[in-house]
Amino acid sequence: MILNALIIDDDPVFRIYLQKLVDSHQHLHLAGTAVNGSEAREHIHSLQPDLIFLDINMPDMTGFDVLDTVKQSGPAQVIITSSSTDHGIKAFDYGITDYLVKPFDQERFNEAIERVVRNAKKGGKALSLVNTLALKTLQYIHSRDLDSYRPIPSRSSKVGYVYPMLTENLDFNQQEKAFEILEIAEKASLLTSTFIDSFYACNECYNSYLLFRETCPACQSSDVFEEEMIHHFPCAYVGPISDFKSTGDFRDLICPKCDRELKHIGVDYDKPSTILTCNRCDHIFQDPVVKAKCNHCNTDPAVENLIKMELKSYHITNLGRDAALGNVIIDIDEMEDLREVIDKTSFQRLLSKEIERMRHIRIESSIAYVTLDNITELYGEIGTQKSRGLMKELLELVQSEIRGTDEVVFQNMVTVWFLFPEMDREQALQTLRRIMQRVKLLVDDNFEGFNLKLSGSARPINTTESADKQLYALSNNN
Repeated sequence: MILNALIIDDDPVFRIYLQKLVDSHQHLHLAGTAVNGSEAREHIHSLQPDLIFLDINMPDMTGFDVLDTVKQSGPAQVIITSSSTDHGIKAFDYGITDYLVKPFDQERFNEAIERVVRNAKKGGKALSLVNTLALKTLQYIHSRDLDSYRPIPSRSSKVGYVYPMLTENLDFNQQEKAFEILEIAEKASLLTSTFIDSFYACNECYNSYLLFRETCPACQSSDVFEEEMIHHFPCAYVGPISDFKSTGDFRDLICPKCDRELKHIGVDYDKPSTILTCNRCDHIFQDPVVKAKCNHCNTDPAVENLIKMELKSYHITNLGRDAALGNVIIDIDEMEDLREVIDKTSFQRLLSKEIERMRHIRIESSIAYVTLDNITELYGEIGTQKSRGLMKELLELVQSEIRGTDEVVFQNMVTVWFLFPEMDREQALQTLRRIMQRVKLLVDDNFEGFNLKLSGSARPINTTESADKQLYALSNNN
């Protein structure tokens, strides 16, 4: 078996080293090299390689941008070559075959190629991290014949609980992914669940060790003190207890307005409420803002933005047992709930059809984009779950503002792509301006204190260029 390999790396010294390793391996043939992401995309489409050696850091785009192209173009296997391990978890989520940390020797290289060859003989790519861990979990439950797969409290866990075998296969900073994997497996009918309990976690890092305290609504300080309010019936004076002079016994109070002694609560006075005063800014208030302090990432989120986590006990289904035995192939997608929102492959296909249509009919059509420039700040504040919900709402809003023949999709969680058949650039720009006004109004009205910034542009569709090239130019505003 001979596999055509493509090397993508901007380091000329490393390219030469890797070329020698490829040339010396009996199962590999060097089909080409690329020095940047743009060149890589062209080679992927033209060469259709079986194996891609991909560097993460390149001058014009990241390796993950190239991986998006790989996913659209065919069943090529990918080996990441990087000088850092920082991107390992994210890379395996793309279903890469292996991750080589520079510098690596020939033995480690050969080990990776053996894995590539095994996958090629099976006729497929390596499982993604989600599918791999889901399979391991099903095998764990089935092999031990567990009636109930339950979380175990753990002070060493970031979320306060661990699921046996599953959590230990995740880095500390990724332990919340265990909950996501189990939820996805349940949606795929591999598992069923029984609710146990719920708790809240930091919307930035998912840590469940939080401190809760009342803060000043004016300056956000937690340095506040609370006093009882007193209502003196005879003179109708209402004020904090500190206004009332004591006669020496803390139980005896004298009204500052009429100098009478307050003797019997419920008879000559009552305590209708409490009042808080901020020691930092002297602001007086009755309704404090309850905030959570995450001791892991040091963020200070409002409680309404915390992530609600559910503890469940899981039970394997008959389909799950078949998957554990290898009778069913697991193919679950952690982005399933956003499939209709982020679907670049379908958009590219529609653009290709529009280009072909324009070659036969004399019409003008346009593609456009809108970027939510500072939306990541809001995503960080409201957390992953609410961010995905917001994206769905924004897509529904945009769809209500375009024609039935137009197409819209999120390129990622920041940028929206548009296809406007039979609409010239000026008309497309007018449509974009209207959409941007509606989107800004929706976000600003629903998230107090946040000022959404947007940018966008449109370009006419060119019948002499491929859809991929035009989308790349659109994304880079060329």
